[in-house]
Amino acid sequence: MGKIIVGEKAGFCFGVERALNIALESRKKHNLPVYILGSLIHNPRVVADLESQGIKTISDLQTIEGGGVLLIRSHGAGPQIFARAEQLGLKVIDATCPFVKQEQNLAKGLLRDGYQVMVVGDAQHPEVQAVVESVSNQAIVVNPSTLDALSKIRFSPKVGIVCQTTQNQEKLKLVVGMLLPLVKELKVYNTICNATRERQAETYDLARKAALLLVVGGKNSANTCKLAEIGSSLIPTYHIESIDEIKPQWLEGKNLIGVTAGASTPQEQISEVVDWLKLNLAGGIDMEENQIKSEQLTEEVNKIEASEPAVENGEMRLDQEIPLLEEGSIVEGIIVAVGDDEVAVNVGGKSDLEIPLRELTAEKISSAREVVKVGDKINVMVIKSEDEKTLLSKKRADEEIAWSKLADNYKNRRRVRGQIVQAIKGGLQVKLEGIMAFLPASQADLGFVSDLTTLEGLEAEFYLIDFDPERHRAVLSRKEVLAEERQVIEDKFYRDLEEGQTKTGVVTRLTPFGAFVDLGQGVEGLLHISEIAWERIRHPSERLTEGESLEVLVIKVDREAKRLSLSLKQLSAHPWTKVEDKYKVGDVIEGKVVRLAPFGAFVNLEEGVDGLIHISQLSERRVEKPEEVVQVGETVSAKIIKIEPEQRRIGLSLREAREQKNFASEKNKTPIPGLEQAPLSSSLGDLLAEKMGIDYKDQSEN
Repeated sequence: MGKIIVGEKAGFCFGVERALNIALESRKKHNLPVYILGSLIHNPRVVADLESQGIKTISDLQTIEGGGVLLIRSHGAGPQIFARAEQLGLKVIDATCPFVKQEQNLAKGLLRDGYQVMVVGDAQHPEVQAVVESVSNQAIVVNPSTLDALSKIRFSPKVGIVCQTTQNQEKLKLVVGMLLPLVKELKVYNTICNATRERQAETYDLARKAALLLVVGGKNSANTCKLAEIGSSLIPTYHIESIDEIKPQWLEGKNLIGVTAGASTPQEQISEVVDWLKLNLAGGIDMEENQIKSEQLTEEVNKIEASEPAVENGEMRLDQEIPLLEEGSIVEGIIVAVGDDEVAVNVGGKSDLEIPLRELTAEKISSAREVVKVGDKINVMVIKSEDEKTLLSKKRADEEIAWSKLADNYKNRRRVRGQIVQAIKGGLQVKLEGIMAFLPASQADLGFVSDLTTLEGLEAEFYLIDFDPERHRAVLSRKEVLAEERQVIEDKFYRDLEEGQTKTGVVTRLTPFGAFVDLGQGVEGLLHISEIAWERIRHPSERLTEGESLEVLVIKVDREAKRLSLSLKQLSAHPWTKVEDKYKVGDVIEGKVVRLAPFGAFVNLEEGVDGLIHISQLSERRVEKPEEVVQVGETVSAKIIKIEPEQRRIGLSLREAREQKNFASEKNKTPIPGLEQAPLSSSLGDLLAEKMGIDYKDQSEN
């Protein structure tokens, strides 16, 4: 007799099952058509069943008429899909798999931190497309099957990697290994889903044990195709969608057949294949009971519950026999006595059992009275079960339950709350659910925290980003929580923001190209250097300082890219609008030479208003180069000889200003007696002759 081994991890993953449940609940709750942009899962049979229930798969939002519900499938979607659905008046329900959502958030974090984002996966896969769109298409997609393309990519010094959740672990390692010599800094987030990793590992084990492997699931399912690829590398493997595709000759001589399925394959589809194998193969095949399905487990639980007497109000009956206390099991008890060094607890029998102080709590206490009292219900773990002595531990039960809760929170991508206890090497210790977790320094806040001790004592919410209960390893991120909260604030801020609004902000950073201004709640806008002043400045520091508060005008809002353009100068009228009122032709004004050109010198009269002294107006003599007469930074007096406000031009003359000044000077001189009428040379000669007693006329006649 042959055997069938069915993979325990086969069938719906958490994300797919969650999306299906949300889709069905949405249909019932809203009583409206439910639309899904692209197949909810890569399984034609499931998609057809959903269609029959009013849950329609569409390829374009434009095909929707009359409103309804848009369900974002587990693969996720880019921000433009959400925005477009809102424009169409659709109610949007996001069923993105939490692991995919985490992948998107990590990609956005990498981009925000200045990394070149790389997504390892299939560029045509909807999950990968959604991740790329979530970072405004600023990401490189690398398919592990075509690694030759890596040599053609121009990488930034800092590269950050996220990975398609259904990718193969070994292929991710291969990409990382090839990339390491090509970049200076590499940050890698292993975003491959736990279920995917476990299913792929299990498929390897099945393929090593079995003589033939059947992989059940949609032919267009990426994760199912990968399972078939893994199996094919070891044994004959066939990827099927239904029993109609099974050929009996495949199974001839095979005494051990493995069956597994992708994340988008429902249980009934797997059972259909297994039942066919059991009923149709010659000689029959026994089912190896290595897999307990959820519905089977539910039936067994119901049987047990039905056989036990009801307990009113949840109170424990103290007159029943002591239950079977197996080592490692957790039972509920009631504290019946409390001392300093121990407590007595009844777990349902006539005898009371003791819990020593050391097994009561992980806290440092001197007496049991500090944490419990008579009548308290507690959970205890059986750590030793012998005829003469049974030892219980509340501390270990609390830890086990806490790890179980954390596992559920990690699986369902739920936040956990805890208190930061102390700074340690590389990060902080966080107490949550009675156990200690690790918060890396890089995940403590949105930005770099120079002194981690400033966070000690803080109560906060966290996401579990790495979790291994067997090794008692829990790694947290406060940064992801803060990023999510900031995202909500930013979304509202951008929805309410309009171009033309005036906002008060604080200058946070100065760069050669402008200043970043915080408009509140962490939303920054760029005040470009050209928008700081009407005149040309070389660096923002000439007008602004970090920490300075100022009013700015919002001149451009890019909601998709989350970018704001601001202006300081546009809050006041352009200086040229008042030029005609302030300046007249013929006026002599002072200004500073700001620029030299081959054809003349530019003189700044006031902010935003420059005049030009043409090279021909610099001097009475011929000038080859303006620097022969004036220098940048020099203050000069020039005469206005032309004003053209429409063209924003003012013509100046240094030469005419000097001539006008010299003329005024000559005009104001006092005349010398005797020189009013006669020529200067004649008058001087006469004066000299008079002084010396010489008669020039007599001498000339002689």
